[in-house]
Amino acid sequence: MFSEKEYLSFVSIGTEKQRSYYIPFSKTDEPKLRDKIIDRRSSSRFISLDGKWKIKEYMGLAGVDLSAKLKKTISVPSCVQLCGFLSPQYLNDRYPSFYEPPYVDSDTPVYHYRKTVEISDLLEKYYLNFEGVDSGFYLFVNGKKVGYGQIAHSTNEFDVTNFLIRGKNVFDVVVLKFSAGTYLECQDKFRYTGIFRSVYLLKRPRVHITDYKINTSIEGEDGKIEIVNESPCKIEYTFLSQKGEIESGNTAVLTVKNAKIWSAENPYLYDLTLSYGEEVIYEKVGIRTVEIQKGVLKINGRHEKLKGVNRHESHPEKGATVSVEDTAGDMRLMKWANVNAIRTAHYPDMPEFYQLADAYGFYLIDEADVETHGTFHIEDSFTFDLVKKEANNPVYYEGVFAREVALLERDKNRPSVVMWSLGNECAYGTMFEKGADYLHARDTRPVHYEPLEIFQGEETYYEKRVDVLGCFYPTMERLDEYLTDERETRPLVICEYLHAMGNSCGGLKEYWEKIYSDDRIAGAFVWEWCDHAVKGKKGFLYGGDHGETEHDLNFCVDGLVTPDRKVKSNLLEVKAAYATQNAAELVRPSVEAPAFSSIAAGKCTDFAVNEKGEWLSFGGVKFSAPVRLNVTRAYTDNDVHQKAKWQKFERAKMQTYKVEQIGNKKVYTGRLVVNTMRPILQYTLEYEPTAFGVDITLSYKAADYIASLARVGFEIAVPKKYASFSYTGEGPSESYSDKRLASSYGTYVSTAKQNYGNYIKPQESGSHYQTTAVTIDKLFAVSAEKPFSFSYLPYSTNELIRAKHDFELKSDGCNYLNVDLTMSGVGTASCGPALPERYHAEKEGKNTFRFTLLKK
Repeated sequence: MFSEKEYLSFVSIGTEKQRSYYIPFSKTDEPKLRDKIIDRRSSSRFISLDGKWKIKEYMGLAGVDLSAKLKKTISVPSCVQLCGFLSPQYLNDRYPSFYEPPYVDSDTPVYHYRKTVEISDLLEKYYLNFEGVDSGFYLFVNGKKVGYGQIAHSTNEFDVTNFLIRGKNVFDVVVLKFSAGTYLECQDKFRYTGIFRSVYLLKRPRVHITDYKINTSIEGEDGKIEIVNESPCKIEYTFLSQKGEIESGNTAVLTVKNAKIWSAENPYLYDLTLSYGEEVIYEKVGIRTVEIQKGVLKINGRHEKLKGVNRHESHPEKGATVSVEDTAGDMRLMKWANVNAIRTAHYPDMPEFYQLADAYGFYLIDEADVETHGTFHIEDSFTFDLVKKEANNPVYYEGVFAREVALLERDKNRPSVVMWSLGNECAYGTMFEKGADYLHARDTRPVHYEPLEIFQGEETYYEKRVDVLGCFYPTMERLDEYLTDERETRPLVICEYLHAMGNSCGGLKEYWEKIYSDDRIAGAFVWEWCDHAVKGKKGFLYGGDHGETEHDLNFCVDGLVTPDRKVKSNLLEVKAAYATQNAAELVRPSVEAPAFSSIAAGKCTDFAVNEKGEWLSFGGVKFSAPVRLNVTRAYTDNDVHQKAKWQKFERAKMQTYKVEQIGNKKVYTGRLVVNTMRPILQYTLEYEPTAFGVDITLSYKAADYIASLARVGFEIAVPKKYASFSYTGEGPSESYSDKRLASSYGTYVSTAKQNYGNYIKPQESGSHYQTTAVTIDKLFAVSAEKPFSFSYLPYSTNELIRAKHDFELKSDGCNYLNVDLTMSGVGTASCGPALPERYHAEKEGKNTFRFTLLKK
């Protein structure tokens, strides 16, 4: 039954030729809409097999018995890891099993699915469609082997007509967790298994339309539509007031006077019907062009900036299984955030995604289901020569070619697709040549690929099979190299930038200033749209929370929105940047602090500082912990380059060498010290009581050997009952020196709880840049001679560092006010360039803060 080991090849057996996605209707059907697209469920020729299936789990194919009784049930579509089978596993760029293509573990988990379907009419043909199965699978109908399908994120269609009987028909599907295809599907995501997309039968006439290709062009004010009949029968068409027939192999050319052109801003779609006999196909046509002129990507004859995001299909409860409603919800949120482009990272999405993109208006980089990122880790030491060698490994040739064909043929009629992408992170080699040639021969849209970038300087880098160069997380210097390279004639897409992991997306201003500086830079795509995490009983879980041996922790929690699509400050920053039309709009003004704020003040009856210079109490409020100089923060995911050094400073303590009384001031001079190290910085603290509070002046200078600091300021524990606060500064979104496009200077009101960000892994958040005044409930107010940063949170820095998940955070009965002279930016270094020096906390500074007790 499985002796031929088809799962060790990259060839599907018994499947139909790849074709464009469409759903046929009967002429008597009444099509209905579902989120702006035609609901395929309203076709009488569409027979959904989604729902409950029987299932049985095996270790390896050897024990699979098609006659076995299957006692358990599972919903289809779904991922077995979220249905009580196996445990979820998150890996970024490593293979989940050993590397020896095309071989896989003989004990790979196997899932035998079964569904019984009643069929009464055998006069027509029946095609069984699987839109997504991970990894490979065998199909049996009524005990007979129909074939073997693969390419997890592409449709496998089987003609099952001759296998059916009148009455009850048994469909057995045997799904393997690992197959040869696993080697080409090593994407950064939770590695899910099973029938994760829809399954359905199409009931069709014995002779029917099989495929067609739609091409469009623009001539002056008019549009041209070509319909190429690639079916064995003629096609009758109706378009506006035009009707006609297209013989098999022929092309019809239709003219649209004063055409409405499709674009992301105005996604106008024309209705086109294609029919033969009693069957009709409802198409939507967008008239648009894509071309490259003198190194500039042009859509509809003009240069467009692609303001994009990378998007995995991901749901916190359903994993890789997403619905039309889920997808439409993402698109509406993207539209709100001024996103106009999506890269389908790193595989083709569900077919209806593209119809939704047509209707909502998005420019798509459609990416093939090809990634061999795990080859970067298959030996003890890594070299680019190693991964390049694997990109020239003949074992992959047919598998990659089949995936490029599947990519284009299914999605070729979608106007939203403006580029084809060969795949992701596979190095570059002969494995791509046949597929790239096919894409060029079959279609005029440009071909994109990023991993050429790693071969810069080599002849391969200028490979003519790639029309649009992609790059990952470039520095400004790298972009300058591209722009000044006299041999480079291609447009550039920054297909991944701003690794949106945790508190991220700093540096947007610099990126978009550079992107606007030259039309050859077509745009950029944030990595990535949503956090990937599994919803558990207490909260969201990431890599390592499921007992995995190999995992990559929270590297999957790297989105602009949370797993359940709550907006993070990352998205607000992107929304602001994407709203701009030129570099000038990215400028944010600096502010000057006014003279100390005039506040209705109460008399300060007490003020206490200990011998170290630590502040103890104020106006009858005794702080829960002494207020001391603070240089640490709860590390963001992007503090990767500084974290190891900053961790040492968690143990820092104030060492005061001299205490002076100068008039009304008490002056403490000392050093911030850490055991085993020379002092971190020197400081002078001046406390000057006033009638209504205290003025605190801090001047400091970091030691020469200190490369950077997270912040310099004070952390003040305030009783939790004082929850609300107001401030004048940059808000309402959290803001930092390099993350402030979404903020504006003004006066805002919030609470400590509301001010904490939506971060699955707790970290620094809630700071507000260029603040001039803060009022904590009815307790006290803070103003300063110069603008400062502050945050007010329900957790201490130490607690935020301790907890690994947001649901682990514990309140100690206090809210925590951080008042900072200086704070480092957040950057995007978890997978991007290091934080630029200009955004590091200043190593020397001085400011005077006025703490005023409020009138009671």
